[in-house]
Amino acid sequence: MKKVILTLISLILVQALAMAQYTGGNGRGDFSLGYTDPVVVTASSGTTGPTAYTTLKAAFDAINNGTHQGTVTVTINASTTEAASAVLTATGGTANYASVNIYPTASGLSISGNLAAPLIDLNGADYVTIDGRVNQSGEINLTITNTSTSSTDGTSTIRFINDACNNTVKYSTVKGSSASSNSGIIYFSTTTGSTGNDNNTIDNNNITSAADANRPLNAIYSFGTAASENSNITISHNNIYDFLNRGSTSRGIYLYTNTTSCTISDNNIYETTPFVPTANTTYQLLSIYNTGNDFSVSGNYFGGNSPACGGTWTKTNAFDNPFYAMHLNVENGTGISVQGNTIKNFSWSNSGIKTVWSGISVNGANVNIGTTTGNTIGQPTGNGSITFNGGDSQGAVFGISVSGGGTRNIENNQIGSITVAGSNADKGHYFIGISNSETGTTNISNNTIGSETTPNSIDLTSTSAVDDQQGWGIYNDGTGSVTISGNTIANLRNGSTNSNPNDVSLIHGIISWDGSNIISDNTIHDLTIANANSNAFDCVSAAGILVSVTTAAVQSITGNTIYNLSNTYASFAGNVIGLYYSGSAMTSTVSGNFIHSISLNSDNSAASIYGIIHKTG
Repeated sequence: MKKVILTLISLILVQALAMAQYTGGNGRGDFSLGYTDPVVVTASSGTTGPTAYTTLKAAFDAINNGTHQGTVTVTINASTTEAASAVLTATGGTANYASVNIYPTASGLSISGNLAAPLIDLNGADYVTIDGRVNQSGEINLTITNTSTSSTDGTSTIRFINDACNNTVKYSTVKGSSASSNSGIIYFSTTTGSTGNDNNTIDNNNITSAADANRPLNAIYSFGTAASENSNITISHNNIYDFLNRGSTSRGIYLYTNTTSCTISDNNIYETTPFVPTANTTYQLLSIYNTGNDFSVSGNYFGGNSPACGGTWTKTNAFDNPFYAMHLNVENGTGISVQGNTIKNFSWSNSGIKTVWSGISVNGANVNIGTTTGNTIGQPTGNGSITFNGGDSQGAVFGISVSGGGTRNIENNQIGSITVAGSNADKGHYFIGISNSETGTTNISNNTIGSETTPNSIDLTSTSAVDDQQGWGIYNDGTGSVTISGNTIANLRNGSTNSNPNDVSLIHGIISWDGSNIISDNTIHDLTIANANSNAFDCVSAAGILVSVTTAAVQSITGNTIYNLSNTYASFAGNVIGLYYSGSAMTSTVSGNFIHSISLNSDNSAASIYGIIHKTG
């Protein structure tokens, strides 16, 4: 009897195994009972399944061959290791699907490989969704990793190529370590088709390196095809972290040639542990470098060691590394909008070569920065939200800088709680809150640089006994039409104590060297310095507004309020000036300005206070 029972059990097990091999999973065609096969495919037509496969590549091959058609579901039931790229081709030929939906049925699953190629390659594929939540609900539970460190172009974790459109990757952890400058963890590539890789969405993912020792050169990268650009890409609500390559120039989001009309919103970009470079390389967290139009960058957080700029992003002084939170070089592109982004909680140190730390840098674009929702660089109160240490050489910090041509509106932005320092106190540094070098039309309005309430909100701390140290709230040398109105520049300190009267260390509220300027209704107060700079006029130690132009252009400086300017050097023999004007023969207007409370702490009778100086024009 016992032998009979054992024989029956053996037959049942054999039949169950055969059924599982035929239909997938537990052989009962019921997802709720749980499959053990790594990948199972069901479809609304063709072979409807469920059908089991050992890898995602094998499942994609079956879809490409037309085995599964219509609405296709691919479930990941166990982790897979892909020995070759999982390529999904376009529907309409042998493949005949309306959509492909991919998701895990259990927590902690992965799709991984070590390929000098894409791990998942959407080659002309449309309407594909990769959803890393268990049964499409809850939290991230799928990790997709290509561990390859190859520099072969195309090495990536997920690639979109040849008109791959209307696809979504969401709620997944996506990791990669590609050493190719022409690839990324997620890569929007070129096309042999007619449209480009359009209308794709990367949303609510964790995007990071496959291994901390092997970081990629780009986290998300787009490089399209002329006349068939990659367009309408949405990159939103992602955590992008621990991605900068220690030894090579690298970027977080890099929208390069032939990319247009993209939305980058509500992402968190940060570094979880102190960052130690191994070379003098440049780092850009967001770079747009092409001729495209209609880029919207909004609600993103740059900085800190956790989402929403929590903690501090610390970069050691191992090497000298220029830094740009945003670098937008779009060659007269239109429809560029930068709204409501936060850049804060950085401690960035360099060693000795002159370098730059920049919040928002825009070249050659028609751009709106903060026109609907202001951007924040640092914080409105407190000190040292951003600390830049220039090391043993001069460094420069820019809050917002624009150059090139076009029309720019820079409004409602907050730049404050910034400390500029050095390891050698003799070396001076530079700070510019907003810089304009444009040839077109620029409007700089209703921004706050510094703080209304926090002393030394902008603090250049070096005593700069050797090099000059200079700080400006707003700096213009653009040749076009410039309006600077309604801005507040307050609590800026230059810590220079240089005793050389020929030193040109200075602190100025607004300075304009060129263009046709309307400077009105600005409030400038609490600018302080304590050095011996006795240079007159253009390089005066402390000034509220300084306009010195030679072009034949009408100037208007009206309705500004300037107070609490001071130089406290004990034997100071120079000038402190409320408003300085030097212009061309054109008839200009300087009127209605309220200037008061300018002070010196000097025993030298050569020291002078000027409310207004009119030099030429």
